[in-house]
Amino acid sequence: MSGLDLGSQARRFAQALQDVLNKTVCDHTQLGAVINSRTKRAHIGTRLNRVDLMTDKVQMRSRARTKIWLDVSSVWYRNDEGFLTATSTYWGVYLGEEHEDLLLHYDYERDKDLYTEAHIQVAGVHPALERMLGEVGRNGDHMKDLHLPVGGRRLRPSLEDLLESLIAERLLDPKPGHEKILGDSRREYRVKQISALVRSNQETAASVLRETGWDVAKKSEEGFLAGLRRSRKNRS
Repeated sequence: MSGLDLGSQARRFAQALQDVLNKTVCDHTQLGAVINSRTKRAHIGTRLNRVDLMTDKVQMRSRARTKIWLDVSSVWYRNDEGFLTATSTYWGVYLGEEHEDLLLHYDYERDKDLYTEAHIQVAGVHPALERMLGEVGRNGDHMKDLHLPVGGRRLRPSLEDLLESLIAERLLDPKPGHEKILGDSRREYRVKQISALVRSNQETAASVLRETGWDVAKKSEEGFLAGLRRSRKNRS
């Protein structure tokens, strides 16, 4: 994957996510991928408008009369190592005939200052909470304005986790075989997150491997660069 350009990586990821949704909880859902040439960012999302880069909701399968909708929006860049990296993601779940009522949304915003990078916001009414918010100077704020942490940059939930939870709560009517599809897709996501964790915590990773019986040795800089040159030559 790291050998592909940003556009190819983004389109491949959008297609994979579209396949997961259509094989589990959606019908005929479309995800687009558009490269912003000015910012060098890839925008991926449901029913993505190529002009303003805004997304729209898609309906998910349910036995209930009330309709349930999903909005997926994300922005990506290609990091120095060539990997597709999220700068922000948004997964919103909405209810109603015209998807007007927000139920909840997961957000991830890289390098966010005020709140935790990965968080969930849940819409709801809680009089005691609203009273307390007013007492601390947050008049007019509601439950949906609280940013509840969900694992940080590397341990945040996957979209598959969200879909699985909605299935478990019987809000969605999934297609046969959804368990394997969600499980395989989530496993791929987890491997990528683990790989990123290892790259940014190499000493810790090496220490744990040694403790569990692995022989771990760091290559010399000269040997590492030679291997990197061979790898790039083989890809060209």
